[in-house]
Amino acid sequence: MMMSRTLKKSVVAFFMLTGTSYVFASQVSERCEIDQEYQSSYGTVLCETFSEGLVTVEQKDKYGFMNSQGKLVIPIEYDDVGIFSEGLASVEKNNKSGFINIQGKIVIPFEYDRPSRFSDGLARVRKDGRYIFIDKTGSEVLDVDKYYNLNPFSYSEVFLNGLALVETDSKQGLINKQGKLVVPVEYDLIDLPFSEGLVVVKKNNKYGFLNQQGQEVVSPKYDSAVSFAEGLARVGYEGRYGFINQQGEIVMPIVFEDGSSFSEGIAKVKKGGLWITINKKGEEDKKR
Repeated sequence: MMMSRTLKKSVVAFFMLTGTSYVFASQVSERCEIDQEYQSSYGTVLCETFSEGLVTVEQKDKYGFMNSQGKLVIPIEYDDVGIFSEGLASVEKNNKSGFINIQGKIVIPFEYDRPSRFSDGLARVRKDGRYIFIDKTGSEVLDVDKYYNLNPFSYSEVFLNGLALVETDSKQGLINKQGKLVVPVEYDLIDLPFSEGLVVVKKNNKYGFLNQQGQEVVSPKYDSAVSFAEGLARVGYEGRYGFINQQGEIVMPIVFEDGSSFSEGIAKVKKGGLWITINKKGEEDKKR
C-alpha cells in the first residue's frame, strides 16, 4: 500500500453497500499509532483513519473511498490509494500513480511512482527514475534526486514547516522549498518531526538538538535524547538521565536511572531503584 494503514483505538462499524460489506473506523485520531487488520467473514479489511472526511474501502484488491455516513463517494477501481491530504490523494492504476480530489476527479495524471502525500503544498514523486517534488497542478518545482538512496527515509517524502529531509550515503540533512540546504547532509539521524521548534539529531554516535534555522542549539554530546515536551527534554549520559531546557541548560542533574518525558507538568523518574513523580522544579510530587 502507498500509505501505512494504521489505527489508534477506535470504534469499528460495518455497513452493507450494494450487497458488499465494508469496514471503516470512527472516532479515530488524525494520526494513528497501531498497525491492525480486522478479519471478517468477507475477508481481510485494513483499518484506516478518516482523512478529510473520507476513508478507504477495499473489495477484491481494489480501492475506493466512502464518507462517514457509509456512502461510497469514489468508486472502488484503483489498484492502490493513499490518504487525502490538503484536498488530494494519490491513486494507482496500471502501476502508475496520479492524484484525485475529494470529488474523485483526476487532477494530476497517472505518470508517477512512489508518491507521498501533499504537505506544505508539495508532494514527492518519482518520475523517469528521478525523485522530484510537484505542486498541486502537477508542475515540477524541485529536483532532489541527488539526495536519495534507493530506499529513502519516510520523512523525506514530505515538507514539514517548510523543510524536508534529504539523505545520501547514509547521512541526512534538511532542505527548504527552494532546494537550498538548510542543514548540511552530515548527520546520522535527524529525528523528525520538530517538537517545540527543535529536533533531535545524532552525529558521531552522540545526540543533540537543531532549531528550524538549522543551528545546533545543543551540540551532539549526549548518549541519548528525546524530543522536547513542555519546554524540557530528557537526555542521557553514561547510563544516567536528566533534563535540559530549550537553551541547552541542564535544569535537572543527570542522576536518574531512568525517566519519562514531562506531561501535564510532571514526569516519572527512577532514583535509588524506586520510581517517583517530579515537577518541573525537580521536586518530588508525593500526591501522584
